[in-house]
Amino acid sequence: MRREQPLDISFADGAEEIGLASMLAELIRQNVEQRPHKKADFDRLDRVVSIEAKDAEVTITLEFKRGALVVHGGVFGKPDIGIVTDSETVLELSTGTLFFGMPNLLDAAGRRMLKKTASGALKITGLPGNLIQLVRMTRLMCVNG
Repeated sequence: MRREQPLDISFADGAEEIGLASMLAELIRQNVEQRPHKKADFDRLDRVVSIEAKDAEVTITLEFKRGALVVHGGVFGKPDIGIVTDSETVLELSTGTLFFGMPNLLDAAGRRMLKKTASGALKITGLPGNLIQLVRMTRLMCVNG
C-alpha cells in the first residue's frame, strides 16, 4: 500500500502566530488530505500570492513552490497575485462551490463574490496572466470542490 507523504507546508519566522496564516495553511493541508486529487494543483502551483484582510489589518503571503508552500507574515517578495478584501470574504472564498475551478456565479456565494469584485470590495491583481494559477489556488482553498 502506497503511503502519501505529508504536505510540505512551512512558516517563515513569526508567520505561524498570525491567525489568518495558520488558518489558510491548515485549510490547504486538510483539503489536500481529504481530497487527494487536489495534490496535483498543489504540485503545479509556482506563484507568490499576497492576501490582505483590510478590516483585520493583516497581510500574509503564500509562496507556492511546486509541491511546497511557505507562509509569510506581511508581503514577501513581489507577489504574482494579490487579493485585497475583508476577512469575511477571505473565508467565503473557501466555502463557495466551484465551476471549472472558479466560483460558481450561479449560486448565492458566487454572486456575492461577483458583486464584491464589481464594487471593489474584493480586488484581485495579477490577472489575466496568472489566471490558471489563481484557478489552482482557488481549487486548493475551496472545501466544496
